[in-house]
Amino acid sequence: MKIYINNLNIDVLSIIMNNIKEQYIDSETYIQIDSLDGNYQINTNTIKKLNCVDDDIKIYNNYYENFSLIVDPSYYTRENVNKIPPQHISTKTKRCFFKINKNSEIKLVVEGIVIEENTQTKNSSNNDYGINPNDIYFETTDNIDINDALIKKEIIVFLSLLN
Repeated sequence: MKIYINNLNIDVLSIIMNNIKEQYIDSETYIQIDSLDGNYQINTNTIKKLNCVDDDIKIYNNYYENFSLIVDPSYYTRENVNKIPPQHISTKTKRCFFKINKNSEIKLVVEGIVIEENTQTKNSSNNDYGINPNDIYFETTDNIDINDALIKKEIIVFLSLLN
């Protein structure tokens, strides 16, 4: 399940990432393939076709101060495949994960296009993560209640860091 922060200015994602360095726990890099036949993901020598299982979103207006959240319970099933369509667009993508503590049920994900080493500059604020960030959301594996006291507390801690 993904939880999006409505109307967050993604132009400041690099600054946000610098503000939450202490909560960084891990990252994953993969190749995203987009084609007319569908979306694919390549991870360490496996190719998976992503099949969307769509569900209705819920909007929580003014969840915390001026932040509204969009909860999307949609997900992808992954099907092993042996080839990708010849006409496609590929993007090397990295997802950086942040948690309030290691036992948290929810994590903040900042996703972006990988910056190749030869194109990075020493003045780039993205050097710590090696990406040009273009998406941010909370992620959880379960269909949790975001109004649960502990979950809400963790989300509010992150939202307060985003100001």
